[in-house]
Amino acid sequence: MFKKRIIITGGNGMLGNHFYNKYKNAYTIIKYPYRIENFKKFDKWLVGRKFNYFVHFAAKTKSESKNKKKLTLINVTSTIKMINILNKKRILNFQYFLFISSSHVYGFSNKKIKETRKRNPNNIYGKSKKRVEDFLIKKRNSLYFKVGIARVFNVTGAKQRKGNFVPDMVEKMRKVKKINFVNQFRDFIHIDDVSRSIKLLINKRFEKPINISSGKKINLIDACKILNNKFFKHKIIYDMKRGKDIFGSNTLLKKIGVKKFKSIKQAILEYKR
Repeated sequence: MFKKRIIITGGNGMLGNHFYNKYKNAYTIIKYPYRIENFKKFDKWLVGRKFNYFVHFAAKTKSESKNKKKLTLINVTSTIKMINILNKKRILNFQYFLFISSSHVYGFSNKKIKETRKRNPNNIYGKSKKRVEDFLIKKRNSLYFKVGIARVFNVTGAKQRKGNFVPDMVEKMRKVKKINFVNQFRDFIHIDDVSRSIKLLINKRFEKPINISSGKKINLIDACKILNNKFFKHKIIYDMKRGKDIFGSNTLLKKIGVKKFKSIKQAILEYKR
């Protein structure tokens, strides 16, 4: 049977690499091997390529947002240029482009966030994702392929890198006896559930912006306690000053077919140092 062909950027990142390893037997998945800001190389690399789907994982993360110029180049300028190049190529049988966005486009909320909520990012990372979303929403009718926008909430997994909450807290608890800025709620989703959701969006060529979230929330103090109990069993003091929340609704995701999710506790506990 002919396998559908998928091009992915960011194939060496946590999510892109996990998706590749999980579904490389179900699809022919090709990792784009170069930096996306090299437009000429991308244009040349596409010559003669045949594929059905394109998933854009590559991005500077929130923890890498100190260099605003570099973040804008990768997350905004290069991404939009790449989409324009794809549109000009008119590649036969190319059907769907999926943009991996972020919950950070919404900003904070003390209520469960639905896709219809007004986007109001409060950091440059979220703003960079929103700019590409705005471009896709505005230009989608002039693109010859369908486009999707997946707003991913906090991803967890066994091999998560520093710069994410779980590994950063484990490192911090190893060194300190008090942790600040954790009395706030977040939505964690296991990387397997994210990958399954992305697979479904591709197969359905789903075009509406959609949350990829567990649909649950946990106070970060409780998340820290789970990690401390697993790795250290230290006596730790938590700052109780109330912070701001981000947690999502996954009603739409469930409606289109993703029914089961690992619990937040299970997702957090799978992390390995």
